[in-house]
Amino acid sequence: MRYLLALAVLTASSTWAHVYLDPGTGSFVLQLIVGGAIAAAATVRLYWERTKEIARKLLGGTKAQPPGR
Repeated sequence: MRYLLALAVLTASSTWAHVYLDPGTGSFVLQLIVGGAIAAAATVRLYWERTKEIARKLLGGTKAQPPGR
């Protein structure tokens, strides 16, 4: 708790920092956003399929057969 309080005091008492952001920083941030969105979508899809399988087992349903079988 003391560390959190010390961090809050140091953050509140800091002055403006004049920093240089490299032009590549924007593309790096964009890559992080796009990569994070793709990873989140893949995770959602993975768990959605598992949730459907569990629901089928619990409810006693059968897996849908592809047409022509």
